[in-house]
Amino acid sequence: PDFTSATSNLRELQGLYTFFADLFPWFNPSGTDGAAPQPSEEEIERRIQASGVSEDVIVERTQRMMELQRQLIGDVHEDGDDGFPGGLVGDVEAANQIRQRQAMVEDDDKPTAAKLASMSPSADDERGLMTNGVNGHHGNGNAKLDIMNCHEAVNFDPSLKPKNYQIKGTSPSSKVLFLDVNIIDSTGRERIKYVGEVPNKDDLRKNPAVRTINGKGRTLMSGLGDAHVHFSWNNGDLAALGGLGVEEHTLLSARSAQCYLDSGYTMAYGAASAKERLDVVIRDAINEGSIPGPRYLANGKEMAVPDGELIAGITAFAKGPLEMREVIRHHIDLGVDQIKLSMSGEQITEIRDAQDCYFTDAETAACVDEAHRQGIRLCAHARARDSVKMCIKHGVDVIYHASWIDDEGMDMLEKAKEKHIVAPGLNWLWATLYESAAFGYSFEKAEKVGYKAELDAAIKGLKEMHRRGITVLPGGDYGFNRTPHGTYARDLMHFVKLLDFTPYGATAGVAKLFMREEELGNIAPGYFADCILVDGDPIKNISVLQNHDKLDVIMINGRVHKASHKEFVAYEHPSPVMESKAEVKLNNFIAYQLKDGTARTRIGHHDRDTDKVIPLAFLSGTAIENLYQVIEVGADDVIAGGDPFPLGEVTLLPPINGRDVLAVGKNYSEHAKEFNASGYDSSDKVDIPTHPVVFTKRATSIVASGEDVLLHEGFTETLDYEGEIGVIIGKGGFQIDEDKAEDHVWGYTIINDVTAREKQRDHKQFYIGKSGDSYCPMGPVAMPKSALPKTLTVNTYVNGEQRQKGNTDDLIFSVSKLISTLSQSQTLRPGDTIATGTPAGVGFGLKPPVFLKAGDVVEISVSGLGTLRNTVAKAEPDNLVTTKVIKESAISVSNLAITNGGLGLTTFPNGKQLNVRTLGSGPEILVFVHGLGGDTNYYTPLLHSLGLDADQSRYTAILYDLEGHGLSPTKATSVLTIQSYADDLASLLDGKSSVTLIAHSMGCLVASLLASQHESLVKKLILIGPPPCPLPAAGADGATKRAATVRAEGLRKVALAVATAGTSAKTKTSNSLAFTAVQMSVLSQDPEGYAKGCTALASAKDLKIDFAELGESVQTLLITGDEDKVSPPEVVKGLGSKMKGAATKVLPDVGHWHVFEDPQGIGQAVKSFLS
Repeated sequence: PDFTSATSNLRELQGLYTFFADLFPWFNPSGTDGAAPQPSEEEIERRIQASGVSEDVIVERTQRMMELQRQLIGDVHEDGDDGFPGGLVGDVEAANQIRQRQAMVEDDDKPTAAKLASMSPSADDERGLMTNGVNGHHGNGNAKLDIMNCHEAVNFDPSLKPKNYQIKGTSPSSKVLFLDVNIIDSTGRERIKYVGEVPNKDDLRKNPAVRTINGKGRTLMSGLGDAHVHFSWNNGDLAALGGLGVEEHTLLSARSAQCYLDSGYTMAYGAASAKERLDVVIRDAINEGSIPGPRYLANGKEMAVPDGELIAGITAFAKGPLEMREVIRHHIDLGVDQIKLSMSGEQITEIRDAQDCYFTDAETAACVDEAHRQGIRLCAHARARDSVKMCIKHGVDVIYHASWIDDEGMDMLEKAKEKHIVAPGLNWLWATLYESAAFGYSFEKAEKVGYKAELDAAIKGLKEMHRRGITVLPGGDYGFNRTPHGTYARDLMHFVKLLDFTPYGATAGVAKLFMREEELGNIAPGYFADCILVDGDPIKNISVLQNHDKLDVIMINGRVHKASHKEFVAYEHPSPVMESKAEVKLNNFIAYQLKDGTARTRIGHHDRDTDKVIPLAFLSGTAIENLYQVIEVGADDVIAGGDPFPLGEVTLLPPINGRDVLAVGKNYSEHAKEFNASGYDSSDKVDIPTHPVVFTKRATSIVASGEDVLLHEGFTETLDYEGEIGVIIGKGGFQIDEDKAEDHVWGYTIINDVTAREKQRDHKQFYIGKSGDSYCPMGPVAMPKSALPKTLTVNTYVNGEQRQKGNTDDLIFSVSKLISTLSQSQTLRPGDTIATGTPAGVGFGLKPPVFLKAGDVVEISVSGLGTLRNTVAKAEPDNLVTTKVIKESAISVSNLAITNGGLGLTTFPNGKQLNVRTLGSGPEILVFVHGLGGDTNYYTPLLHSLGLDADQSRYTAILYDLEGHGLSPTKATSVLTIQSYADDLASLLDGKSSVTLIAHSMGCLVASLLASQHESLVKKLILIGPPPCPLPAAGADGATKRAATVRAEGLRKVALAVATAGTSAKTKTSNSLAFTAVQMSVLSQDPEGYAKGCTALASAKDLKIDFAELGESVQTLLITGDEDKVSPPEVVKGLGSKMKGAATKVLPDVGHWHVFEDPQGIGQAVKSFLS
């Protein structure tokens, strides 16, 4: 159930196996026969003493190994011994056999049979266990075993996942077969298809379309990754970079991108660019196939405060939280994937000390909040201890350098290690200290300014990070004169020699930065084929990766980037670096529901090779919601509407739903005979029917592939399966001629016509026995007939055993005959689905009959349509069907589409959803309540005037949209009144006290009513344009009539009338912006939500509020305009006299839309009152 946890456990278990195998040669993790004889106790004791490992450690690791085995596979032996189930034993045995065959082949000097076909990283160790990175988990000559995969501790927030860029250029027909390498087989286009033996390997070797590479025992491993990349650095003086033109920079960056790939690096994480959009342009060019390069996440100019930059010409400056936010937003608009903060100094500048931090807490917090809010991660140049702690405190995701981290920072980092990655740039420090003399920077000078001390501190700190399980990744800050491009693998050497990483640990983990570890940096089906063939063993000598001449084959995305023609058997030439990609038909239609809480449905194309879904859209770009829309518009008139994503991210639905299925019985001869002889057929007594036997399956019986078939105890004891081909009508019609019926077929899907046999028999007709909840599994896909063979074959398996096989040529009544028959008296509609009947081999046909029971798995495959797979399960009262039905409602909800079904709304305990915004985090709470025709945006000018739209520490501002207004939906049955609005506000403020309510127009009635009913909740009231209370009868009657007008005619006329009557003469003649803002505010409302607001206002004719009593407990400010017809000055002054001590402010030349008409006047009045 928890794949991430299981993967982590497997890797830890693998490390423990390595530990015991090195300690005890007789150790056999598979537990299979043929293990070495068990040693004596004396031999065990001798081995332990020689190893220097304490017995306590051995006991602890033994217990941990047994615990992990139990967690992963359970106690599988009845006698209580711990061990592996047969499947895993078989896998280990197979790996051992492959290794033995390799040894035999090397002795006989013959090519081996098993290796890697097409393309991808990694290898198995000497026990046949798969690894990620290079092939093993060995120590570094210091007798220390690295069993930690620290990068697995990192789990960035899913909302920060960067875009899944795909690299174009790999031919769909591309296949490459690797022979005689230390990897188990795999094959297929840009991704790995098989792991293990390749089917028909010998045929592949003879196929001229398959390119074969003889590895001759070389190492095949994952492409390398760098966490700190500067494409635009020019191997020279960094200070001069700012003076280079964009043309030179573009050429330089393109050359650097290719250099990374030439060096075996297939993943690169941008750390800053010398020009604003340079990284973005290069990234897109790589992905489009225009230039060669690694998979890349782009950055922009690094951000720094004035006088805190490293190099002015390549820096984006910002000071203070507001400017920081603006620069962050600007970077995001450019299209970057992450943004870099330059938070600390650098000794080499001689004016910016590496131990100085130039950012404030407020600036860092603003950057993180703004970036994370928009789904973008941050990285930071942070050498100083304070800058490191600031990064951890506020959530900067990737910390560069961290050289001077102190004990407090280390503890903070350990506690938050799931949120951060450290990339130290180790080679930059090393080279600056020891290898810069040739460039005029002597060792003595470097040591004097502090680089020797910094390197020593960095090594100590990084070792401690590794010990604590903090993720540290290689990324060497290359592109300087002393760290030129192309020498990237030096970081790997430093990780092994200076930090005690294993070669495995040094080369793994960069896929975590891409948040794509499920498809990058590993060898498993579905992973991208990014790999290098190395002439050497990086386990024994990590430095071999620095020698480009030893990187014999480099592959990215399944495409050969580098290989001599001599690498290919029969001297086949590799494909060009860039190949055109054939057009992919988007016709493997799959229906799904988004897992975002909105219940929105979509149609996508399911890529079976990758198990990913491409969302589909009309040519206009509008998302397609159901298959009925595809059928109507035509399968050729759909396009990709977004990037592919894993199928597991959504809920699979039946391809078509909502209507009863038309079904046909006894339509295969052999099945008709077995049915007639079974005793369950009460329809007639002949083997072959003279007319189609037609029945329906209720729409509520339809479920998706992967959902349970429910065994309803007390209803049936004879549950049976029927694998069938489903025909989907594409063109409706009445009395369709049989010879033209094929023109009415759109396509096909798979159906399991699940049946309760005794109900089918006892009720004579089939409906009850075939319409039980979940009795119609359908899917997983639907395809147009043009994409499928003319004859379709159906196969049914139960628990892996084949039970049925038949094809459409065997039908008694053809598809055309069925369509013609069904349309004789009824009009067929596009999207109608016909289950065409099942072949022989159902459960009652077996001798003796075998019916389905809980736990059985039924799989039905049809040519080109994949496999429909469902498990039988005992039906519970709250099962998958009843749960869906209970949620169904015929009551409409208005104003829901504007938030795409409710995204971002706040759900209250009573289930109501409202749009709520919160600004600031200060102790004093201000709550803004808008009026009729307004929303939260009405207060934007006032927020700006009060400084509440910027970072401040005094106030927390809460704004919300009344039900039905702004972004808040309203259900048709929800009756809105001033009291209901006040109840919503009370729920919003539950648990709070002493708040200040700022309200406008109708919102004043809501705020006043709340304050009168909850004395301790409200401390201050600011009422802007309060209407009379109770509302005069004429006003109530006008509001009721306005609601009727809006429901009948919409808002166009009302909006103009409201703006005309509600603003001052000056506004209408001299302030067209305010006049327009009023109209736009009203026009932006949902008509039904506005109409219900009008009736809520009308309810105020009976509203009673004791303002005199209210004035004694609440400080109040009353504001109106001298031309406000809703809240005339005399009405407001009268209200003020009731509320003793209430302040009154009348704004000149202002009507009823005060904030729009005079934002300065409103701002001054409110600011004075609050202070």
